[in-house]
Amino acid sequence: MKDTFSLFIDFLRDNRDQIKNDLEMSRDSWRRKLYGDVFEEHYLPAPSPVPVSGKVSSTDSTEFIRELYNGKKLILIRAYTVLGKRIYPSFIPRVISVSRDDLQRFTIMLMEHSEHLSILEMLRAENPDYILVDGSLSGRLFRKFKPLDAEGFNDFNREYLSVLGEMLETASSKGIPVIFMAKSSETSLFRRYLITLLRRASGEEKMLDEEENLKANDHFLVKSLAKAEGYTKPLLQPVKKLWDKDGERFALLTTHLVPRFNDLPLKVDVFMSMDDPVPDEIEGGSLREDLVNLMFWGYGDLKTYNIWLADVDRLVKFRNSEVENIYMKAFEKEIGISFYETRGERRARLRI
Repeated sequence: MKDTFSLFIDFLRDNRDQIKNDLEMSRDSWRRKLYGDVFEEHYLPAPSPVPVSGKVSSTDSTEFIRELYNGKKLILIRAYTVLGKRIYPSFIPRVISVSRDDLQRFTIMLMEHSEHLSILEMLRAENPDYILVDGSLSGRLFRKFKPLDAEGFNDFNREYLSVLGEMLETASSKGIPVIFMAKSSETSLFRRYLITLLRRASGEEKMLDEEENLKANDHFLVKSLAKAEGYTKPLLQPVKKLWDKDGERFALLTTHLVPRFNDLPLKVDVFMSMDDPVPDEIEGGSLREDLVNLMFWGYGDLKTYNIWLADVDRLVKFRNSEVENIYMKAFEKEIGISFYETRGERRARLRI
């Protein structure tokens, strides 16, 4: 009888070629030939970065969830915006009923909401030169805003968008760029843009139809084709102000950064101003030199993709000792009930 590891090895050997091709284009792939020239035209070399002279704020968040025996969830959300030695916190504690199907989406949105509140708090007191945020702006704007099955949060989508819009517009009024850096991405914006250009130029309709139907994101393309450090030509796309009843739009700029040749790409969304000209459709744009320098100079190593965001991540993270010895002991003391969690949660906690 085979053990599970042997079965795993069998699976890898049976599917090796497909998995490899899903992670990176093979050397003799027709797709490499298809994209070769147009990718090179839209991939820009990395600069020789110099130290950043401006003030940089950085924002990240963390979460802790404990299921109680009555089915409700204790949820703790914390966000920090750090500027120099000053920290602007946002904290959201709740004990509520949340549908299991909605829990992950609700928690992610609550963390992002806390980040927006933290940045707003910082902007009321400070004027940094740059605002760095861990995550994706396009992901926050293009998600499906379905109603959430969360107690007391029936109108949360509206509140989330209202605060996000206020944060962006406040930064815009102060002339401060907001830079969202995401370690992973599902977007295929750049790939679709290149396919559009190829359709106009090549006439290889059958090949392009086949490529368009394949499931591949921008990071697959960049990781496969980039030959050195650099970044994809920034793309401008019109985005609707979802918090605005008039349906006005603003321009969002997106690029993919390869800070080291052996590292994975980073997706970068840059919001500059509500007053920037808004394109009718996706088109090529450009990044200010200081912003490009900021992204490359801020890279640390394979673990530290950005020095400012790494610092705020270390500060904001909930640690097991902090949660169990401070927050949960305070919960027991104030509520007066010792066995408040489910058996599964208690067993998991006692194993820590």
